[in-house]
Order: sequence, then structure tokens, then C-alpha cells
Amino acid sequence: MNETEHKVVFIACSIFKSELEEIKKKSALNISVRYVPSMLHMSPEGLNLRLKSLLQEELARSKKVVLLFGDCHPYMHEQESLPGVCRVEGMNCPEILLGHTRYSSMRMEGSFFLMAEWSKRWREVFKEGLGLKGKTAKDFMKDMHDKLVYLDTGLLPVPMRELEEMSDYSGLPYEIMSVSLEPLLAEIRRCMERILKDDIHTSD
Repeated sequence: MNETEHKVVFIACSIFKSELEEIKKKSALNISVRYVPSMLHMSPEGLNLRLKSLLQEELARSKKVVLLFGDCHPYMHEQESLPGVCRVEGMNCPEILLGHTRYSSMRMEGSFFLMAEWSKRWREVFKEGLGLKGKTAKDFMKDMHDKLVYLDTGLLPVPMRELEEMSDYSGLPYEIMSVSLEPLLAEIRRCMERILKDDIHTSD
């Protein structure tokens, strides 16, 4: 293990589990990760309390923390501003995965982004979490978006059946887009360099 990597803990949304484990393997990053269930996004206060608890635990152990989350609850800025903490850039999971420029361009084109974990649980997200049902779901989605875009990192099978069902439910066509892990890896490296900077200078 790299001498400094043992000082870093990732607290990550489970939606990134496949991607982060692949990056760890290919980049030889021997860091520990604590995953938080993605469905906690349906309860911002619950997510806030869970992250607050995990941050307190890890910082009390003198760990540096990388937060792999978007702007997912109202107190995220307060948490990412703590000494020894860095959050990857991006307001949500798709922007973190795509990078700001590509994400913004596709948003302007009316894209509604889908990732593997929530695609599998789309009924729970759409019907229970967002309360979108029947004609209301179609009207809302068509007012706000022009298409569904599934972000395929190539690490998991594309959920074709669920994409067909979501397309029918929302009244929007879907497309599958292959995406690289490079923007995510670049953000991980930026955060690790930032939070380890003081230690590197001290050791010099």
C-alpha cells in the first residue's frame, strides 16, 4: 500500500460501487471505501445524518476523507468544508461521471440521465420517491425532458427490460451512451492530492 493511501477513506454513494471498485483495481489504489445506500437520496435529512456520522467517525480516527457524492442534501457544503475532507466536483452523479462540460451540453439537449442501480429500481424511484404516476409521469417527464440516456460504463449488463419499461412509463425514447471512467478518476486524483498535500509537505 502506498504510504499515504492508508490515510484516505472514501465515503461513496453505492451508485458508484462498480465504477469505484474498477478504478481501485486498474489504478492500484489501495484505499478503503464505505458505501452509503443510494436510496437514502429519497430522504435528504437521513442522508445528511448518515454522512455526518461517518465523517465524525473517520475524522476522529485521523483519516482524510474523499466524498463521492453530488450536492445531495442541504448541508453538503458544510460537510465538504471540514478540514481533511474533499468532495468530487459535480452537482449529481451523472455530472460527476461525465464531467461538467459534457453534462451541461446534454442537459441542454433535454437528457434525463439513468445509471445502473437506479435503473434496476426505477419503480421505487419514480413512483414512490418522486410520486410520478400514470399520466402525471408522462406529462412531467415530457415537459422537462426529451429523452432518457442510460450511462453505460461497460461494467454491468445494460438493463434493457427496465429501459423499455421506463421509456413506456415516461413516454420518452431512450438511448444507451458509453462513457469513460476518466472524468471520475481525474476527480478522485484531484481530491486525493488536495487532502494529502499537507502530509506530503510535512514528510519533505
